[in-house]
Amino acid sequence: MASTDKTLANLSAWISLAALAGLVVIPLFFTHEDAPPAPSPPRAKPPPAVNAPAQPSLSPPQGAQASPPTVPAAGAPKTQPGANAPAASPPAANAPSATAPAAPAPEVWTDAEQVAGLRDCLRQLAPLSLEVDLDTPMRHGQCGTPAPLLLRSVGEAEKVVFDPAPEMNCRLAAGVARWIENVLQPIAKGVLKSRIVKIIGASSYACRNIYNSPNLPLSEHATGNAVDVVGFVTADGRTITVKHWWGPTERDIAQAKKKAAEAAAKTASKSDSKTKGDAPDPPTAASSGPASEDAANKAAAAKEKANLHRAGLKPVSEANAATISPPTVVAASMTTEATFLKRLHHGACSVFATVLGPEANEAHRDHFHLDMKERKGGPGVCH
Repeated sequence: MASTDKTLANLSAWISLAALAGLVVIPLFFTHEDAPPAPSPPRAKPPPAVNAPAQPSLSPPQGAQASPPTVPAAGAPKTQPGANAPAASPPAANAPSATAPAAPAPEVWTDAEQVAGLRDCLRQLAPLSLEVDLDTPMRHGQCGTPAPLLLRSVGEAEKVVFDPAPEMNCRLAAGVARWIENVLQPIAKGVLKSRIVKIIGASSYACRNIYNSPNLPLSEHATGNAVDVVGFVTADGRTITVKHWWGPTERDIAQAKKKAAEAAAKTASKSDSKTKGDAPDPPTAASSGPASEDAANKAAAAKEKANLHRAGLKPVSEANAATISPPTVVAASMTTEATFLKRLHHGACSVFATVLGPEANEAHRDHFHLDMKERKGGPGVCH
């Protein structure tokens, strides 16, 4: 018992010294073999020998790693703290540097956020007929969504398949389903006399800013809240893409009118200058009699023909054989396919918060952009 009491007294002295020096004492972590035994009740028979318990290690100053002090065994001469201190032990080969920055925590959605996302999915999609695959929650900075899904198809008896299946959030999937059932199919049956069976080229999630510009806000695609649609396939086998069937936009028509006006003004200017500069010479005194008049007429005709040739024109007799056509007139397409696309675009504005198509700008000439962006008190965007 005397040996044990002495060991505990030394341990208490080290802890007191560490507290006075202002150092931090690291808690003890004993292994199974080094753990001190529980104190035994007093018995007449002397207790067995007790191994000295492991000692606490004192936190060294930053950048230095010192060995913990050693408690003298029972019966050994007592030494003063700090006297004959052992040399600092070298750091372990695989030990992390004391100044190395901690690895950043992974960007993940909390359990509560994931549960809330799944509950919202059930609320949004339960009344609808969709085929979806739930995907792994994704988060990349400000991008991502806690409950993404792949939209495979919408409808049962009149199923519309997506090729490929776009990745999006549940709110957008519900909007797409309503658009297909309430807008797309009725317009297709009325205009094309056939229903739609496939939507091609659809894409949704992409972690980027609007138009990939660093100066613009985050795109709705970055949260899976927008989808781009390229074209449609009908039950009777027709493929109708926005790029090929929309026809000239209002920008195209305005530009064509401007070019036609510029060309007409340039032609009129050339005609005026030729008329003023090529007036026939007055007859001379030597020109008299039928022969001289005939020669003068032939010379004037030859000169006029040469002037027309230089101006890129033809004489009246030759112009009758090949009439020059006026500049090509550009007008909006009135085909059945164009009518279907334009009515579909207009109808989408009643479902989605943002609808952009060929009339919006060149970036959307070949597809429809549809999103469910939340706006406070403002109207939606429909171009």
